[in-house]
Amino acid sequence: MAEIPKFDRPQESLLAKALACAANAIFITDEVGQIIWINDAFTRLTGYSAEDTLGRTPAMLKSGRQNEAFYAGLWQTILSGQTWKGEVVDQHKNGSQYTIDEVITPLFDAHGVITNFLAVQHDITQQKQQSQREHHLAYHDPLTGLPNRTLFLDVQTKAISHARRTQRMLATLFLDLDGFKQINDRLGHAVGDQLLRAVGDRLRAGVRDDDAVARFGGDEFAVLIADLQDAAIAATLARKLVDSISLPFILRGQIVHVGMSVGIALYPTDGEDAETLLANADKAMYQAKCHGGSNYQFYDAAIAVA
Repeated sequence: MAEIPKFDRPQESLLAKALACAANAIFITDEVGQIIWINDAFTRLTGYSAEDTLGRTPAMLKSGRQNEAFYAGLWQTILSGQTWKGEVVDQHKNGSQYTIDEVITPLFDAHGVITNFLAVQHDITQQKQQSQREHHLAYHDPLTGLPNRTLFLDVQTKAISHARRTQRMLATLFLDLDGFKQINDRLGHAVGDQLLRAVGDRLRAGVRDDDAVARFGGDEFAVLIADLQDAAIAATLARKLVDSISLPFILRGQIVHVGMSVGIALYPTDGEDAETLLANADKAMYQAKCHGGSNYQFYDAAIAVA
């Protein structure tokens, strides 16, 4: 157990015992930040014993996730005599990282001079991980890991705002597999799911780093091409994606062939908001299917109305 500092008065001894046995990690530094005391919870949280820690500074816990400006602001706060509160990602002795809610309080002598700093750390790693999992599930397709419709529309809206400011084009592609239902019926849903994952992988590999790929459910996908200089670039990419998906897939030892139809809507000519562009790309995709599938079509308002 971490050594409890000696106090003359009984109530101070009781307080020291409480600090030593507290569930939260606690350490005390001198006025320049050198650690002079830790409790057992600190060792459990960080992996560092008193022998590892005493005489060193909390910089030993830095994970690299916070920049120097972050720590400069922290020190400015506590050196001014104020309590600092915040969320920090620190690094365990074994190299793993964890997240804490931390409160650092200056301690003063009878003359109001700072003599020590008291840090109390609450481990919130599991809560953060759970929150991240929930956020990911809310905005990503669970089968392929691709963004879902909600996230795609958000990304698309931001891309439209950027295109409006820079007076550039962008393209929204709506993609649907040709013959997917027959594959599902003939080979089963397990193979169908595997095919959807493989299609997602090919789509991601076939677009530029700045482009976005999403799955909306079923066999529907979407691609956003931002900062478009020419509509021909969208056509070239659409042709590339159609050709890529037409190559055979080997799934569970079976060769599977599937096609893809692609509809293209351009900003600003085919719509000036995310929902309109997506709806018009969907209409263009159906035109591609009417032309036999495994091809792409640009949105044509005249044909869509007809």
